[in-house]
Amino acid sequence: MITPHGILVKVKGSNIHLRKMGEGERIIVLLPGLGSPLPTAEFAPLMRELSKKYTVCTIELFGYGHSDGTDTPRTNENYVEEIRETLNLAGLKPPYVLMPHSASGIYCEYYAAKYSEEIAGLILLDSTPTVEGCAIEFTYTEDDIEEMKSEYESFVEPSEDEVKKAIEENVAYFTPHGYTEEEIKEICVTPNHADTIFAQAISLSSCLTEVIAMPIPKEIPVLAFCSDLDELRKELKDMELEEGEIQLELNKHENYRKGHMDRLGAHAKHVIVDGSTHSDIYYHRSFRNEICKEIDLFLKDYIE
Repeated sequence: MITPHGILVKVKGSNIHLRKMGEGERIIVLLPGLGSPLPTAEFAPLMRELSKKYTVCTIELFGYGHSDGTDTPRTNENYVEEIRETLNLAGLKPPYVLMPHSASGIYCEYYAAKYSEEIAGLILLDSTPTVEGCAIEFTYTEDDIEEMKSEYESFVEPSEDEVKKAIEENVAYFTPHGYTEEEIKEICVTPNHADTIFAQAISLSSCLTEVIAMPIPKEIPVLAFCSDLDELRKELKDMELEEGEIQLELNKHENYRKGHMDRLGAHAKHVIVDGSTHSDIYYHRSFRNEICKEIDLFLKDYIE
């Protein structure tokens, strides 16, 4: 039995796990990308750094880490109300600086559009672009959904030896990046609730479509971190794709980003984290100091 390192609060009759660090006046709320095993541990090095100046917390949405799964539909409205209730029950009052990675950016843009008075700012960690093309890409046929469901259901729990090997490898890799051995071990052995994650995955298109129609209030400051497309090129090349296929993929990502920045508005600050991949922006590896420096400047110049 793995012991949660934060607090469990009852939301709609089920547990949601929240981990908090720091006592600063400004409250930063971290939220995970799709399918992250244990967000409260994965965000830990960044949390420790930010907690020197701010109150920072990570919410494990339903289906993640120590939180329960849920049958509640995975809509923008439900996500946002669950986030609001979790923060309230944890004694954390608005306004908040929301800091989502990847898919959680969709729900945070919805939050900002619907409850702008509760949001002091948005810090987007390579978040999913809220543009029409991306919504279309996440639209699945019935056959697609059945295939995805089969993949989720066919997941086989790793053996004890496989878990032991994964822990050894991850301890060697992640400890120099600010993780404790306990956090790394927990990441390796904490399962997600596959049904809830699956429901989230197939709801992304409808969530995106809804958010695209909801402008973000111009008075909300935005800092958007983006990974390096040169690193994406390397990843695609390692997949042995043809140059034409690689270029099409890169053009698509570049167009999504441009469309997203246009949506966020001219006042949004856009930062490319040189040398980073999408997962680097989440795990922070060697980019944590650069990210925190940009956050300090953003909060000082645009919010305080």
